[in-house]
Amino acid sequence: MSLQLYIITIVYMVFSAFLLLVDSYRKGLSFMLKAKSKLKSDEKRRNQLFLLGIVIAILKLFFPVAPGPVIIGDLIPSVTILAEAFTLRIVYRNLSEDGELKTTSRGLGKKETKKFGCIFLSLAALHFIFPSFVML
Repeated sequence: MSLQLYIITIVYMVFSAFLLLVDSYRKGLSFMLKAKSKLKSDEKRRNQLFLLGIVIAILKLFFPVAPGPVIIGDLIPSVTILAEAFTLRIVYRNLSEDGELKTTSRGLGKKETKKFGCIFLSLAALHFIFPSFVML
């Protein structure tokens, strides 16, 4: 189960990071525009993506990549996935009707969303390159 969960984790982390970066890199990430519009228009899909992130993060804590110890073995990827799930929830709840991101009271404008996307994508790359490194 550990290998399958590892692959699902990487896919979720990259997919979520791309969703956050799609506004800043529209031309390069044009394949993500359809996913963005579906998330924008469908509350059920946003809830599914949010719950999937929480489930993956919890499972990742209890089934880390070998030889990592349980709970702390994959702590950083688990925390990253939780942060991505909550960030996506906040960002896609605050999209305007034309699809542009409104700056919220929490300060998640286009610039901050781009920063979060880059951070999450780099953490996904690190976890992909060093899967069995304890605490990463």
